[in-house]
Amino acid sequence: MKVAFEFTAGDLAEVASRASNRSPLVQQWRMRGYGMVGTLVGLLAFLAIPGEFVYRCVAGALIAAPFFVAMSLQPQQRPQRLVKYFRERLGGDGPFRCEVEISDAGVVARQLGAESRHSWAQVVTIAEIPGGIEFVYRPLGSLVVRDRAFATPQQRAEFLKLARTYLAGGKT
Repeated sequence: MKVAFEFTAGDLAEVASRASNRSPLVQQWRMRGYGMVGTLVGLLAFLAIPGEFVYRCVAGALIAAPFFVAMSLQPQQRPQRLVKYFRERLGGDGPFRCEVEISDAGVVARQLGAESRHSWAQVVTIAEIPGGIEFVYRPLGSLVVRDRAFATPQQRAEFLKLARTYLAGGKT
């Protein structure tokens, strides 16, 4: 089954952001950054609050903790830097064409003048996400087939069912 759709630099940034959000290493980097911001806020509060040393330490910690918690609980947004990066590399926002074909051999994607092939043994997961269907590959890589690739919800459901059938067959 073959589908095609157009995508933008923003779409690529979202896929890249989703991929990095799955990484434990990237999550660790973020937590360290949140910890540094929390520490800096706490230190500034400590320096700004008059009074005894212990009182200033407690107040600084009580002010820093909510900053750390609030930052770590925020959903990750699509970084605008990634959008700018993809715009620069692609020469604009797009739209660009992507063709995706699934068969018993695997997933073939054609975009930006390149073709990538992944056997079903390389597909880790197929997930429904807001706006599309995401294929995650090993050792790395992912592909989002946007909902706009499908003329009808039934065609989307058929594509997803077929992909999951192939995946189940390729994993045995």
